[in-house]
Amino acid sequence: MPSAKLPAEAIAPAEEVLARLDLLYMACPECPVEPGFDKGEPLSSLAASGGGRGGGIRRCSGCGRAPLDLVMMEAMEVLVDHNLRSPTDPLRSIGWPLVEVGYPLAYPPRLGPDELIIVGERLTRKAAAEIIARVPEIKGVIRGGGVPGVADLRAAPHRWELLAGSDLRCDVVSSLIGDLVIYKHQSKIHVEFPRQSAPKMKILEELYFRGKLTTVSDVLCGPGTLGLSAALGGAERVVLNDAWLPAVKDAILNLEANRSLLGIDRIERHKLPGGEVGAESVLAAEADGDGCKIEVYFGDAERLFSRAEPTDLCLIDPFPGMKYDRIVEACRVCGEVVVV
Repeated sequence: MPSAKLPAEAIAPAEEVLARLDLLYMACPECPVEPGFDKGEPLSSLAASGGGRGGGIRRCSGCGRAPLDLVMMEAMEVLVDHNLRSPTDPLRSIGWPLVEVGYPLAYPPRLGPDELIIVGERLTRKAAAEIIARVPEIKGVIRGGGVPGVADLRAAPHRWELLAGSDLRCDVVSSLIGDLVIYKHQSKIHVEFPRQSAPKMKILEELYFRGKLTTVSDVLCGPGTLGLSAALGGAERVVLNDAWLPAVKDAILNLEANRSLLGIDRIERHKLPGGEVGAESVLAAEADGDGCKIEVYFGDAERLFSRAEPTDLCLIDPFPGMKYDRIVEACRVCGEVVVV
C-alpha cells in the first residue's frame, strides 16, 4: 500500500495517535500532586491558596508538563488583565477546555505544549493572542456560544470564531467495531465529548452485529464519524454527505488520517462550488481500497439520492435542533433508515 500522503496542515495518522494514548496526558513520577481546584471558586481565592502569579503550583521540573488547573488559571489571569474577567469570577467562567486529542480520561490531564484549546465567550483577539503567547500549553482560543454549523438550510449558519492559534483537534472514537481518529476544526464543528458506550456508537454496534453494515449512507455526516466507522466495520460502500462545507472538508481530512486503518489506497478530490452551504449534491471526493468504496458529497441531504445511488442502510444523525422529517422521507429510497 502507498504511504499516507497527508495534507499540508499538520495531522498525525490515526495509528500514530492511537499508539501513544496510554501515556498521553499522564503525570510522570516527578510531577507534583494534582492541585484539584474547585472550578466554582473565585480566581482570587485560588491564587491566595497557592496558584497564580507567584504561587506554589508549577510545571513539572522533570517532564515539563502542567496540570490543567494551572493552565486555566494562567489563561484566566490574562483575561483579568484585559478586563474581560474579574478576580471574583470563578475559574470555570473562562469557558471549555478541550484537549488536543479527546478520549475518555480517568485522571486530570497533564499538558505539554500546544495540547489545549479554549472555547469561551466575552473574549477578544488581543487577549487571545496574549494567552497563546504566555501559556505554552494552549494552542488555540475560540470565541463561541451555541452550536456551530447548519441546522436549517434556509437560515444562515451559526459560527464560532477562531481568535488566535489553531482550532484543529481530534477525538478518538472507540467502539466494538474498532477505533478511529476523527479530526475537526473545532470552531466550525460542534463539540461531542468522547465517552465509553456512547449512544450513537451503541446503535452502530448493534447494526454491525446484525450484519446491516453492507452499503451505508451517513447523510448528515459532520466530520464522518458514523460513516467511517461503518467502513471500518466492513461496509463495501459508504456514502458521506453534509450541507456544511467545513464538515465535508473535515470528513475528507479524516479519510486521509484513517487511510491505513480503513485500507484506503486512493483518494481523489473533486472541485467544489463556492459557498459554505450546499444545495444540489456535488461529489466532493472518492476513496477506495481493500474492498470498500467511499463517496463524499456536499449538498442538501434531501437531494442526495438524486445524484448518489441509494444504499441498503441510511443513517441520519440530526444536527441539534434540526427538523429532519423531510430528510427521512427523502432517504426512504434506501433499504432501511435509522435515526441515531
